[in-house]
Amino acid sequence: MKHDWTQGLNPEQKEAVLHIEKPLLILAGAGSGKTTVLVSRTGHILQSQKIKAKEICVLTFTTKAARELKHRVGHKVGAPAKDLWTGTFHSFGLKTLRKFHKQAALPQSFGVIDQGDSQGILKELMINVKNTSKDAFKVEKILSMMNDWRAVGQRKAKSDDDYEAMVEVLLPKYIKQLDLLGVVDFEGLLLRPLELFQNHPEILEQMQSTFKHLMVDEFQDTNRTQFRLVQSLVEQHQNIAVVGDDDQSIYGWRGACVSNILDFPKNF
Repeated sequence: MKHDWTQGLNPEQKEAVLHIEKPLLILAGAGSGKTTVLVSRTGHILQSQKIKAKEICVLTFTTKAARELKHRVGHKVGAPAKDLWTGTFHSFGLKTLRKFHKQAALPQSFGVIDQGDSQGILKELMINVKNTSKDAFKVEKILSMMNDWRAVGQRKAKSDDDYEAMVEVLLPKYIKQLDLLGVVDFEGLLLRPLELFQNHPEILEQMQSTFKHLMVDEFQDTNRTQFRLVQSLVEQHQNIAVVGDDDQSIYGWRGACVSNILDFPKNF
């Protein structure tokens, strides 16, 4: 029995649900039914196209949001919804690296370290580095700068700042230490899949054909690296729908890049 996924929706919500192919940007504030639209759109795609649940990927910022969406789709769709891929950007990166660990030059049972572990590694490395006149450094700031550098591929300092000089020395040592330990840090869960796609185009093609539809919730909170991941995955089919609140993007939460949502119509 077919379900009417537009039932009870307002005209704008209905339009978003029925727009299946090619790019879609949904701008909506808090409490405006964004999750309802994602759920209804997912159900409509499953019902109206020859698309399997496992060919739909929904990226969220919290595991709770991913779980809720999958539960709500399953409540109406039933068993097929269990194959729907929903999760955070980091869990997506982890799943990708687990599947292609050999090509990513990682051990099969590689570990994932948190921010505290990363800071611990940096503290150990900093003991033997005396290349600046500055005596004490905030390890949190070092790690934050390091992640900013990694996101844009920066390896050299652009000023005489003591922190920049320290990051330039520490970054290659830190990456080498992660490799020696056979672990990936949080930033690596996003960057290593991108490197994998760049070095192995056949893997990128496989991922693009695996996920024929991509949806992203809270798109205003994405950073540069997350945007590049999204762009890579939809490069061929352009079946991307993003939901966001551009009013929220002014806060720059979690290093969010405001241009990702503001320039969506230009980029897609």
